[in-house]
Formats: sequence, C-alpha cells, structure tokens
Amino acid sequence: MAVFEKVLFVDDDPIMVKITERIMQLLDFSNQFISKKDGLQAKDYLIHNTEGLPDIIFVDLHMNVMNGWKFIEWFKEWCLSAGVKIPLYVLSSGLNEDGAILDAIDGYLMKPLTAENLSHISGKHPVKNI
Repeated sequence: MAVFEKVLFVDDDPIMVKITERIMQLLDFSNQFISKKDGLQAKDYLIHNTEGLPDIIFVDLHMNVMNGWKFIEWFKEWCLSAGVKIPLYVLSSGLNEDGAILDAIDGYLMKPLTAENLSHISGKHPVKNI
C-alpha cells in the first residue's frame, strides 16, 4: 500500500521530474504523481482542486514564473485561510535554508531525492488509508 495517495511535485526540470516520479513508483510512495512546472501552476492546481488536494508537496526553489520562495509564501497564507495542513518539503540543488521559510515547511532536502529521503518522510507522516 502506498504511503500517500497523491503527491504534488513542483519543479521545472523535466529530468528531475521523471527521476523522482520513477523513484516514488518503485518505492510505492504514492498512487498519483502530479507535476507542475512552477509555483503559479501549483497554486492554480491547489485552488481548483480543493476536493482532491495532494497529501504532500515537494517544491523546488529556483523556477521561472513563480519561484518556490513566492509559492511557499502564498501556500502558508492559503493553508491558514483554507484550514488545511499539507506537508511541504523544499527540494533544491543548493543548501540555502532561509529561516523565513523554515517555519512554513516540513523539511529541506537536497536534490536528487533519494530512497533514504522518502523513507524518512514516510516515517514522519501516518500512512493514508486509501
């Protein structure tokens, strides 16, 4: 049984998206893998899919249109107003832990995402009954 029903993965690197999707499939991490190329696409997805929100979100920091920093800022406010709590992990190529975002996220991971990272995350969050 998968740990999560639905994952939202926000990254503009198509190779990183494919690698991550494959790792998650192999490890039975999620049943659905939704990817968006930037924060604006992710924001629109969340706003228009409130009945089927993801169980966890991974976001890169460095993207065009709406970068991860701006998405996290919006996401933090949106969660408060919508009354939802979705675990949010930053997945980035550079170690740049900004104290301003650390309170709004559940973890900061270096690319590429590994089986060890996913195992650690699985242990922090209860298995979803699907």
